Amino acid sequence: MAGDLREGGPLPKAALVGRVGRAAGPSAPTGSDAGARRLFGRDTEVEALFAALAGLASGTGRAIALVGEPGIGKSTLMGAVAAHARATGVPVFAADGRGTAAAQLPSAPAAVGVHDVAAHTTRGAAVLAAVDDLHHLAADQIASLERLLEATATGPVLCLLAYRQRQLSPALAAALSRAVSAGLLEVWDLQPLSPEQARELLGGHPDADEIHREAMGNPQYLKVIAAHAAGSTDAGTAILGELAGLDPASLAAVRAAAVLGERFHPELLAAVAGLETPAAMAALDTLSGLDLVRPSEAAPHLELRHRAVGEVVYRRLEPSLRMTLHQRAERVLAEQRAPIVRRAHHVARAADPSRPEHVTTLIAAARGILFTSPAVAAGHLRAALELLREGEAHWHEAQVLLARTRLLTGDASESRALLDALRSALSGGESGDVAALADSSRIERRLGRYAEAGALARTALAALADHDTATAAALHTELADYAYDLQDYEASRDHACTAAEIARGCQDRVGEANALGQAALAHLFTGDQATARAMATSAAELIDAASDATLVTNLEAVFQLGMTEGMLGRLVDSERHLLRGAALSRSTGQTYIEPQILTVLANSQLRSGKLARTLETLDETAQHVERVGNPATAAVIAMVRADALFWRNGPGDLPEAVATAERAAAIAGTTPTAWAVSIRCFHAEFVMFTGDAPRARWLMLDAGGGTGLPGLTTWRKPRWCDVLAEAALAEGDHAAVEHWAEVAEACLQELPSTGRHGFALRARMRAHTARGDIERAMGSAQEAVADFSAAGERIEVCRTLLAAAALCLDAGRTGAVADWLNRAAVLAGQCGAARLADEAAHLRGRLAARAGTAGALGALAPLTAREREITRLVSTGMTNREIAEALFLSVRTIESHLGQIYRKLGVSNRASLTRAMLGSGGPPDAS
Repeated sequence: MAGDLREGGPLPKAALVGRVGRAAGPSAPTGSDAGARRLFGRDTEVEALFAALAGLASGTGRAIALVGEPGIGKSTLMGAVAAHARATGVPVFAADGRGTAAAQLPSAPAAVGVHDVAAHTTRGAAVLAAVDDLHHLAADQIASLERLLEATATGPVLCLLAYRQRQLSPALAAALSRAVSAGLLEVWDLQPLSPEQARELLGGHPDADEIHREAMGNPQYLKVIAAHAAGSTDAGTAILGELAGLDPASLAAVRAAAVLGERFHPELLAAVAGLETPAAMAALDTLSGLDLVRPSEAAPHLELRHRAVGEVVYRRLEPSLRMTLHQRAERVLAEQRAPIVRRAHHVARAADPSRPEHVTTLIAAARGILFTSPAVAAGHLRAALELLREGEAHWHEAQVLLARTRLLTGDASESRALLDALRSALSGGESGDVAALADSSRIERRLGRYAEAGALARTALAALADHDTATAAALHTELADYAYDLQDYEASRDHACTAAEIARGCQDRVGEANALGQAALAHLFTGDQATARAMATSAAELIDAASDATLVTNLEAVFQLGMTEGMLGRLVDSERHLLRGAALSRSTGQTYIEPQILTVLANSQLRSGKLARTLETLDETAQHVERVGNPATAAVIAMVRADALFWRNGPGDLPEAVATAERAAAIAGTTPTAWAVSIRCFHAEFVMFTGDAPRARWLMLDAGGGTGLPGLTTWRKPRWCDVLAEAALAEGDHAAVEHWAEVAEACLQELPSTGRHGFALRARMRAHTARGDIERAMGSAQEAVADFSAAGERIEVCRTLLAAAALCLDAGRTGAVADWLNRAAVLAGQCGAARLADEAAHLRGRLAARAGTAGALGALAPLTAREREITRLVSTGMTNREIAEALFLSVRTIESHLGQIYRKLGVSNRASLTRAMLGSGGPPDAS
C-alpha cells in the first residue's frame, strides 16, 4: 500500500479510513513543503494527499472531504497541501464557505466563492480546488459545489473540502451524502492525536499525558491548555476568531459561560450575563448554531464546546468585567442555595474583604474537597488567607489545611515549611493542633527523617486529651509505620492493633483497614502467619466494601493493603487493589501517594512475570520521582527497574540495569531501616544474576548483618539464603551450601507455604546437588516449582526450571530435561523475558548435543498430545482462561481435558499435576 502512495496511484477509501490519524513514521513526507513537517500525527494523510496531487498528471481526479472537530487540523492540513501544490506547479483555487478568500490557503490565483472555484475546473488543466469551512456554504451555492465534485470524475481536478459535521445544513448534508453514494466524494474523519504525538507536539511538557486527556487529543485544545498552564495568552487565536461578528447579547452569553466554567442552566446564564431570559435564549441559539455551545447530557443544561474555549474567552476578559461576572455568579448561586463548593469557585476569584462570610465559605469549601480536589482546595485557602491577618479567627485553621493540601499533592517540603512556621504557636492540647503534629510526623517520615517523625507522633499522642478519637488512631498508625521502618515489629504490631481497635470504635472502616494491613505485616514478621493472613483478609473486605468517595479520604489504606497482600503472595489481589488506588490518586490529584502505590504495583507485576507492564508502571513514576523526596521510594523504583530490564534483556538493557541497581544501592547506603536492608539484599541478588558470586556473597552477608543474618526477618531469610546457597555452589563451597539450605528450612514452620517455601526448597535442591544426589535435587525442584506456581511467581518458576535442567545436564542426566526446557521457554515468552528464553535455548543446545532428544514420555505416556500440551501450560502457572486463549479453545474444553488428565495420571489438583509433569521422564538416566 505504501508503494501505491509513492507511485501516485489511487488509495482505496477503506484503507484510508483505517489509517487516518496514525503516523506513517519518520520517513513520511519530506518534500520542500515545511508546513507538512509541522503536522503532528498527520503523516498518513499528507502522504496520501501528495499522492493524489501527483495523480493529476495522469488525468486522475479525486474529491476528498476532511471532517472533524474544530481545531482537529482540517485547515492546517489543507493549507499544507495547497502550499505543496504551488511548489510543484499545480494551480490552486481556494475559498471558504462564506464566499471569501480562504485565509490559510496560499493560492495563486485565488477564487472567492464555490461558484468561482468550480468555473476554474472546466478548462482541462490539472488544478487543486480547496474549500475551507464548507459548513458555512449558502444554499444557492450547493449546485456549484455539486458541479465541482462532478468535475473531479472527468478531469485532473483534486477537490479538497473541510467542514464541521455538526454545522452542516440539512440541504448541504444531503448533497454531500449523494456525492458519497455516487462515489464522487471520499470522507476522511480526522482522528485525535495519540498520547505519543501529543508529547511530541508539546515538546516534552511534563504534564503532556494529562493535557492529552483533557484535550481529548485535539491539537488546538492541546496548545490552549498547555499555554494556560504556562501562563501564556498566545494560543487560541482561532477560537477568538469564532467570536468575531457576534452580536452583543451572544458575546455577553459566551463570556458568562466562560466565567461559570461548568455546565449551566439557561436561567443561570441569563442572570450572570445580565440578559433578559428571551434575549439569553436567542443568544444561546446563535452560539449553538456556531457550535460554541452544546447541549449537556443533563438536559436542559448547556456547556461550552470544550474547556479550552472557555479558557481562551476567560483570559481575554477585562479584569473589571471578570470581577463583576464572578460576583453576579456567586450572588445568584447563593440565592439558589447552590452547594458551597460551586459558590467558592467564584468567591475565590472575587473575594470581598468587607464580607467575612467569604472567608468561611472558602475554608468550608476547601475542607469539603480536601481529598477529592486538594489542588483546588489549596487555591481556596490561599484566597482566604489573603483576606486574613495572622492571628485572626480562622487564620490558624486555614494554614493547617493548606499544609495538608500540599502534603496530598506531593509538595511535602512546602507542607513541612508551613507546619514548621506554625509549630511554635501550637498549644499541643487542641485537636486541631495535635492533628497538625500528626501531619508533621507523616511529612517527616515521607522525607526519610524517621527519628523526627517518631518524636512528633509521640509528642502529639501524649498531648491528646481523648485517646479514643480518629486523631488518636491516626497517631498510633504513624507510630506503627515508624516502628516498622526501624524493624521493631513487636512495637509496630501493638500500635497497629490499637489503631485498628480505635478506628473500629469510631466507625472509620478505611482507617481500620489501614491499621489491619499494618498489623498483618507485623504479625507476619513476628512469626504469626495465621493471624497475618486473617487480618489481611479482613482489611481487604473493608476496602472492597468502601465506596470511592470514602476511600479517597485515606489512600494510605489501599497502599498498605496492596503491599501486605504482595508480601503474603496474594499477587492478583495486590494488583487489583493497587490499580484502584492508583486510579483514585490520579483522579483526585493526591499525587503524594501515587509513586508509592505504583512502586509496589510494579513489584507485584514483576513477580507475576509481567515485565512489559512492570516497565510501563515504572515509567508512570518517572514524573513523580524528583518531587517524591523519599529515598525509600526512589531506591525501590530503581531496584525494580533494574530487575525488569535484566530479565527483558533488550538492546542496551543490561548496562542500564547494572547502573540502575548500583544507584539503588547507593541510595540505601548503610541505613539500618527495613527498606534499605531490603534494597541491599536485592542488590546482592542482582550481582549474583550477573555472575559475580564472590561479591554477591559478601554483599548479602553485609546486608544481613553477618553469618547468622541477624538483620533479616524470618520471612525474608529463605530468599536470601537461596542466593547465598547459589553463590556458595558457584564457588564450590559445599559446606556453605548445606548451611544456607538448613537456615532457610528452619524458617519454614513460621511461614505461609505459598511462595516462601519455594526459596528454601530451591536452596535444598542446590545442597543435594553439591552432594551429588541428583534424584533428590530434582524432587526438591519439583516441589519448589509447585510452590512458586501456586503463588503466581512466574519468574521464579522459570528460574527454577532452568536451574534444575542445568544441574541435570551438568550431572549427565537428560531424562526430563526436554519437557522442563519446553515449559521454561513457554513461560519466558509469556513473561517477555528474553534472558530466560535465551538460557532455555542454550540449554536445549546442550541437551541436543548430549542426547539428541529427550525422547521418553515417562509418566505422561497415557496422555494425548493435546493433553500433554495442556499439562505443560498448567505447570507454568497459567489459568484455564489463559490456556484457552493460548490454544484457541473454550474454557469448558480446557476443564474437560483437565478432568481426563487428572483421571489418567491419578492426581487431584494442579500442584500434583505439576509434580507429575516434572517427573514425566521417569528416573533420570545417564547419557
